[in-house]
Amino acid sequence: MESPKRYHPVLVTLHWLIVLLVSADLYLGFFQIAPTLRAGGGARVPQSIVTIHMAIGIAVLALLVIRLFVRLGSGKPAPAASGSQVLDRLARLVHYALYFFVFAITVVGLVFALQTNRLQRAFFGAGGSEFGRPPTGSFTGFPTAGPGTPQPSFAPGANPALGGQPAANPGFPGNRPRPGGPFFLLPLHLLIAWLMLMLLAFHVLAALYHEFIRRDNLIARMWYGRS
Repeated sequence: MESPKRYHPVLVTLHWLIVLLVSADLYLGFFQIAPTLRAGGGARVPQSIVTIHMAIGIAVLALLVIRLFVRLGSGKPAPAASGSQVLDRLARLVHYALYFFVFAITVVGLVFALQTNRLQRAFFGAGGSEFGRPPTGSFTGFPTAGPGTPQPSFAPGANPALGGQPAANPGFPGNRPRPGGPFFLLPLHLLIAWLMLMLLAFHVLAALYHEFIRRDNLIARMWYGRS
């Protein structure tokens, strides 16, 4: 059976929708959230920005799962050749790495948001009605070493710039405050974002190489039209 010339229209829609959402989330992360974190001085990211950032991440994760099932159940064009076996293998590696890192960055971000109660506060009002306002109650999740030992005033990994406030629920059992969040998830989230940017740059350059140097009409494979 002859391979189709284009990907399935549903797969095309999912591909470009994920591209749009990931680009929007990277913009919010690098240009709205990260500068505030670096500024310090008690500055806080607006609740709306963080909520949108998390909502987009959850949407991307859901679309990735849908895309996987559509991809498994639909045909695909024959692999595009670059004229070099090394480049062809590198292109496949970049594709798999992109899938992995997009999935990883959303999962890491979701776990970080859950463990620091940011997701609960943003979407369910748990621990406070506003993202940047202290909820009622005090944090009592950690044992004291003795009389007069001060208690942590923030949920595990909570950063004041991201609205980290005292919370009655410390997150997952057994957590302790750590720089950047439980298990350093916030720095890991940022590291994956930088790796994604590098992979995306390589991916775009490869697509432009095929389109304008090899002239094999590669981009049309991921667009609408007759198969």
